[in-house]
This record gives sequence, C-alpha cells and structure tokens, in this order.
Amino acid sequence: MFRSWTRAALAVCAVVALGAADSSAYAAPADAAPVHTTLRADAHGTGGADRDFSATTVTGATHTALRLVLDGGRPLSAAVRARIASLLGVPATTAGPMAQRQPSAAARGPAVLRCDKNPSWSDARGTLHARFNCHAHTVNWGYLISARVRAVITGPVTEAGVSWWRDGKRQPKNAGHVVGAGYLFHGTLKPVNHDQHVQFQDYLTFRIEIGGRTGTGSLAWAANTRTKK
Repeated sequence: MFRSWTRAALAVCAVVALGAADSSAYAAPADAAPVHTTLRADAHGTGGADRDFSATTVTGATHTALRLVLDGGRPLSAAVRARIASLLGVPATTAGPMAQRQPSAAARGPAVLRCDKNPSWSDARGTLHARFNCHAHTVNWGYLISARVRAVITGPVTEAGVSWWRDGKRQPKNAGHVVGAGYLFHGTLKPVNHDQHVQFQDYLTFRIEIGGRTGTGSLAWAANTRTKK
C-alpha cells in the first residue's frame, strides 16, 4: 500500500507482507511520499515452503510491489523459477533461492504533473498514466497490468479502488472494480488545483497459474506527484 517519511511506505508494504486476501492495512500517508522501506524484495520461499515470492520496483516517483503466493505442491522446477523471476524482475537461479535484492530506501521527491501533459511510468508489472487537467481541476489516472503479468492471471482481478491524499489530507476513495485482467483501471481525483501535493495508490488481487502451479497474486502501486500549470 506510515510514520513520518516512511508512513507512505508501510501502506503498500504491509499489504504485500500480509497477503493478497488482506487489504485492511492498505492505508496511507498524512504527510509523506509513498516509498518502500520495509518490503522484503527477495524471491525465495518463506518458512521453508518455497512458494511465497515478492519484489518491489521504484520508477521515478512511483512504486510497485508484486507478491505471488503459490498453493502447496511439488518442488518448483527451474522453468517455473525462471518464470517467477521474470515476473518479479529479479535474477533467476536453476536451484535454491533466487538472488536477494533489497529496494532503495532513499527519499524521492514528487513527480511534477504539468497541465494537460500525459506522463506515464512503466515497469515489468504494468504502466501508470496520470494527467493534471488544470481546466477541470482534476487529476486523471489509469493503470494497465503488463502483458507479462496478465499471462499468468486466470480469473477476474479485484481492485480495492484508489485511495488518495491532497496536501496530506485523505480524500474520498475511488470506486473499486472486479474485472478482467486486461481492463484499463482508471479514475478521477478531484478537486485538485495548481501546486498541490497529490498521492494515490491502489491494490489488486487475482488468482494465478505458473507452469501448472496455481496460487494468488497481489499487486500494489503508489504514486507521489505535485500539480503544476
């Protein structure tokens, strides 16, 4: 999905740590940018189960966390490990745990949303678009899950609905959806005026199948922006 600077981090991180079925911890910042500082970003199993994998990506002022929890079953093949590594964006090994990689905890300033410009941020999990429509006093956003992740999703995606904050104050949440994986998630944040700090984040859950192994996936993304004419 927050204490001082890290308050925004813990919302997204807590969701991923607690599991795909629990979005209750996905709440956020009063006063800080959404930056992951506590999410485990290695891709090895937990508790000896070798079935729980997670990683986070920082792209500009956006953060995306993906967790894959496989149902119980036989040991993972090298091919399944490589597929998981590709989804998470971490190095794969043919045996044993995948290489550990920690996310940066460095603070990053907000991305600037200029009036009527349409920036986007992409990583292996998907693409976020955002636009400040200064004429209508809104921020429009859209999120599309990547083809790579969509390829392992086997059913509908449950979206919590975007939570957002304007100058540190929580605003009414966008509506959630239960839709197909190819849906362009989108919404409008309003009212938003010039030179305001706008933070927003969402949480998606879905069933997956990777190399014959089924499981549950969760994807959380967060953006930290400032509007400018």
